[in-house]
Amino acid sequence: MKKVLVVDDDQEMAHAIRRVLLNHKTFEVDLAFDGVTACEKAVEFQPDLVLLDVRMPGMDGFEVCSRLKNDPRTASAKVIVVSGALDMEAVAKLIGIGANDYITKPFRNEFLHMMIMRVLGR
Repeated sequence: MKKVLVVDDDQEMAHAIRRVLLNHKTFEVDLAFDGVTACEKAVEFQPDLVLLDVRMPGMDGFEVCSRLKNDPRTASAKVIVVSGALDMEAVAKLIGIGANDYITKPFRNEFLHMMIMRVLGR
C-alpha cells in the first residue's frame, strides 16, 4: 500500500482528495493543512507521494517542496503539485526544485489517479 500525504490549506479540498484516494483501496492517506505541518508529517509518515498545494499562508508549496527534497529523510518522496493556476515559470521553478509533475484544480478524479499511478511507476 502506497502512502500519500495531501497538503492543502483548503481543508475541504484536502478531504475530497483523501476520499478519492481511499476509494481506490491502494493508498494510505494522511493530511496536512499548512507547510510546517506538512514537513513534520512527511518525516513521521514517510510518504511515497506528496500532493502539494502551492498557495498556502506561511510556508508556500515552493518552500515545502524545497525542504522535502533537501531533507534526506523525505527526499525520495515523489511530489505532484496541485494548484488552482500556475504559470509556466512557476511550473518550471517547481520542477527545478524537485516536483515530479503538476495538476491544476479543478481536476477530474480519474486524471488525478492516472497521474499518481504514472508518477509512482505503477
